[in-house]
Amino acid sequence: MIKKLRPYYLLLFVSFLLLMCKKKYDPPAIVAVNSYLVVDGFINANPNEATTIILSRTKNLNDSLPNIPELHAQISIMSNAGNVYPLTDPSNSGNYSSAFLNLNANNQYQLKIITADGHNYLSDLVPVKKSPPIDSLTWQQDSSLTVYLNSHDPNNNTIYYKWNYIETWEHYSPVQTFWVQNHGVITYADASNQTDSCWTTANSTTIITGSSVALAQDIISRAPITTIAQNDVRIKARYSILVQQIPLTVNAYNYWLLIQKNSQELGTLFDPQPSQLTGNIHPLSNPNEPVIGYITAATTTQKRIFISNSQLNNWDWRISYNACDTKLIGTDPLNTFAYTYTDTAYAPWYFTGFTPLLYVTKKTCIDCREYGGVTTRPTFW
Repeated sequence: MIKKLRPYYLLLFVSFLLLMCKKKYDPPAIVAVNSYLVVDGFINANPNEATTIILSRTKNLNDSLPNIPELHAQISIMSNAGNVYPLTDPSNSGNYSSAFLNLNANNQYQLKIITADGHNYLSDLVPVKKSPPIDSLTWQQDSSLTVYLNSHDPNNNTIYYKWNYIETWEHYSPVQTFWVQNHGVITYADASNQTDSCWTTANSTTIITGSSVALAQDIISRAPITTIAQNDVRIKARYSILVQQIPLTVNAYNYWLLIQKNSQELGTLFDPQPSQLTGNIHPLSNPNEPVIGYITAATTTQKRIFISNSQLNNWDWRISYNACDTKLIGTDPLNTFAYTYTDTAYAPWYFTGFTPLLYVTKKTCIDCREYGGVTTRPTFW
């Protein structure tokens, strides 16, 4: 019997040795120091508006930082007529903005960047592309909801488009309260301090491009801008989307289309494979250094729509939340509105009894800010 088991023991021993010989392998693309400059934005030629350029650095796959801003750079817009317009970063966040400008749409413009370590970058001179108006924003609901854009250029000059959007949605706390507390004092809730209604705002995070190059006329019809899954919290009450239309040159369009395919359409052998990106921003200090970004100059147009939960079919309006754990506490007989409960996870809910007692409950039940957003109503709402 022992002789029969010997081959199995040998196999186990060899397997153990093989496991002990395993060595971690980090591909060069993961461990290499790939800190390349990323330039995000365009030169805004709308009258009396500012240009914002965001500078950051690429990161490795194993980096834990969500973003690596490029700080203390010197940025300026330069025209072929010799004008120079500086951009500054007062918030020290990598977001560089100009003053409100009135750029001459007949000129050409480029971006100059000097980083804090003294490296120089210069984009190509580009013409100003003028955006036609957005004709309409529409939406259609099957189970999910999709927002579509319609536009056209009667002069057939635009052809290539890029769209960004800002979305804002209203949401409520699961339970309402007539009371709020501030610095240990309970006061009646009003429009200035209520915690029932919140508004959350978010920028688009995907690249959206479109073209009419294959058509006889410069018409964009039902270009999909965003899709919202059924019962998404963004339309539990009311939702708004503001879409910005940016015209592109053919080279800029091809660049952003490549970015779009590389970042949003990968996953199987039949999807487009990663391709080398070539922008129009050139490193002057080190000609072999890659730079991520493509600078365009354009006037833009925008349009906003609102969608209410009541307009949708089978879209749940209720908010999911944990059970509202409540506690009944006493109040100071000399100062009923003094709030001294020490657990900061709770907040006042309502008074009860002839000699008031106070119910407190979890903030997740009565403070909409626990789900994001602010309590200040947007001016456009």
